[in-house]
Amino acid sequence: MKKKIAVLAVMLLAASAALFAVEFKAVVGQQTSASLEFTQTTPNSDVRTQFLFNIDAELDMDFSEGHGMLVKVNPFSEGSSVEFGLGVGYAYQDWISNSTSLIVGVGPKFVFGSGGVGFGLFATVDFDFHVSSSMFVRVGTGVNFDLGQFGDDNFGKCLNLMIPLPHLGFGWQF
Repeated sequence: MKKKIAVLAVMLLAASAALFAVEFKAVVGQQTSASLEFTQTTPNSDVRTQFLFNIDAELDMDFSEGHGMLVKVNPFSEGSSVEFGLGVGYAYQDWISNSTSLIVGVGPKFVFGSGGVGFGLFATVDFDFHVSSSMFVRVGTGVNFDLGQFGDDNFGKCLNLMIPLPHLGFGWQF
């Protein structure tokens, strides 16, 4: 119950912060990733590879002078189960030229699925190429660290390192 309240509090914080944001960017795109899962068990270690193709969405909020937050939503299918990823973190945006901006983000992420609630960390680096005053194309990559599921005895012992291949998205600025 405490975990559900904590997740709800984070979502409410993100929603309330959005009311004070100066600039919004909404992006929908594909995220293809390759992952390596490292499991440390006694006496052996195990390494497993995986390749995923997902659709994701992101909302970036710029509060002032490039500082803001981002909310990442990523439904995906792994095996026979459908899971839902939610990340909320800090974002920094800087203009490289009149039509190109750089966005760097970092924060925690939660994965909701039939097996429970998982926890991890993410970092992203994205370039936005503006084709009009309100529309842009986003290209970027990053890294995700999945630490496991809450309540699992192996939490923190199984590290899943996922490096998204360069992804492509279409976005609108408002």
